[in-house]
Amino acid sequence: MTQQPEIWDCIKRNLPKGHWVALDNIYKFIETNLSLDREDQKWQSPSSNIPKWKRNVRNVLQYRKKTGEIEWDSHGNYRL
Repeated sequence: MTQQPEIWDCIKRNLPKGHWVALDNIYKFIETNLSLDREDQKWQSPSSNIPKWKRNVRNVLQYRKKTGEIEWDSHGNYRL
């Protein structure tokens, strides 16, 4: 299972500073730049077909938004 610090490091390395980036694009560079394992690919809940790793990305973004390390425009875009 990919840990949240790995996800945050990947975001910091790949999110262009000062530019708004859509959540779907963040998912793409996480998927491209991290080695997601079998556990990451499991569904986030029995009633959802969204993989756990996407939930974990959203959790990281939510936490870093609260700490002021990333901005959110309330329309699904994020900026360092």
